[in-house]
Amino acid sequence: MRWTIPLAIGILLFSTSAQSNQLRYCTDHPELVYLLSPKGPVRFTYDVRYETFFSRALGKEKDFFLILPKIERNPGYTFPLLVLLHGYNFHRNGWKFRVCDPERNNEITCMEGEEQYHWLVLEDIALIHQAMTDPSNTTYGELEVNLRERFEELKAQGGLIQGDYSPEEIARSIVRDNLNPNGSPADPFLPIYPMALLLPDGDNSFYMDENEGKPLFPPTASRERCDDYRARECFKYSLIPLRYMKPGALGQYETYLVELTRFLQRSSPAKDKLMREVPVGIGGISMGGFGAMNLGLKYGSLFGSISSQSGLLDIELLTNKLMLKSIMPEFIEVFGRLKPNAPFFRSSLDAHYLGKNNPVRRIQSLGITSLPPWMYFDYGANEGFEGISRGNQNLETRLHTGSHEISHQVSNGKASHNFQFWRSRAANILLHHSRFFEGYPDNCRGHWGKNPLQ
Repeated sequence: MRWTIPLAIGILLFSTSAQSNQLRYCTDHPELVYLLSPKGPVRFTYDVRYETFFSRALGKEKDFFLILPKIERNPGYTFPLLVLLHGYNFHRNGWKFRVCDPERNNEITCMEGEEQYHWLVLEDIALIHQAMTDPSNTTYGELEVNLRERFEELKAQGGLIQGDYSPEEIARSIVRDNLNPNGSPADPFLPIYPMALLLPDGDNSFYMDENEGKPLFPPTASRERCDDYRARECFKYSLIPLRYMKPGALGQYETYLVELTRFLQRSSPAKDKLMREVPVGIGGISMGGFGAMNLGLKYGSLFGSISSQSGLLDIELLTNKLMLKSIMPEFIEVFGRLKPNAPFFRSSLDAHYLGKNNPVRRIQSLGITSLPPWMYFDYGANEGFEGISRGNQNLETRLHTGSHEISHQVSNGKASHNFQFWRSRAANILLHHSRFFEGYPDNCRGHWGKNPLQ
């Protein structure tokens, strides 16, 4: 497992709120300890920052992670920004646990690596990103070795999940099976454009503004601390199956994501490290894949490159209210109206709001008829949810492109809806956004600089 004996890290990191802040939970998580404050000497180090931000859109403090490349030369260099959105947190609503206690909820979110932790401790994005920007890796074979060594160190620090693939299998899957599947280990590899990675907390919001204009739903009295609420504020949303929704699981999250992105570029302590003249990249997995595609298409002047992995790209396929209310109740509230303590047929979906925010429809309305170079999407052969597979296939049809389905490989989580599959394609995602940053604006929606690592 990724957590062993509790380790007090007590790391004081800069905060966007008035008071300095410490990591509020997951402080005993081995991978976070390794990334933020390694125990003992380590070969590899990473610049991972935990920060907080008070969102006016939500009226609530939210936390996030920011990953900056470690570049020894050119210390004054600034980076383009890539926002990576996490997927839906099934565990929080009682998929495995029936919880209405704030501390227990936080423990589960940490234990399962959900929300803002997902890309960091399940996709291991900091390790993959740093290996991809390491100029000492000049061939794909050297990149694979470097990744294997990084995952070996992570495993030695207790940060690799018990039962996960071996470091050698993970590195091979990322490089040989996905990044350079038809090539040779001796093929030359050029480091990707170094970028800053923003990992925000999107809760279960679908990265949407709740359609009735509620700033935070279910409401919470506590606005000062991230994910801090009173137990009685938990929302029992249905007589069947009698489960709970966490307070503040949704609200004006679309506005919040745009607000946070612009804050980072203009006002945050990290602003001097970030480029402002280059559009931001945005990507996501599952629910985050929908969010990335929807927001990226809607805010074209802010977001330049888009990626989706296993995304819900045709959300109008999700019309079974009984299934949705049992599995994703927030979907009903975001795109309609959820009736608490009532049979499922009392809840309703807003068909207009659903269609207006459907990525497949939005692409049609923008007149996009072929796959543009700034857009990337893929999905697994064994997603296990027809709405995801069919939605991606509908996008393929709309864009007149071939299949973007990834087949079952030896070490890619059986190409299923899981972190091992998404991690196996993480280098491909980074490469996609790197190509956009390196070629902007000649290649896209709109050559401003050579990659300093090449």
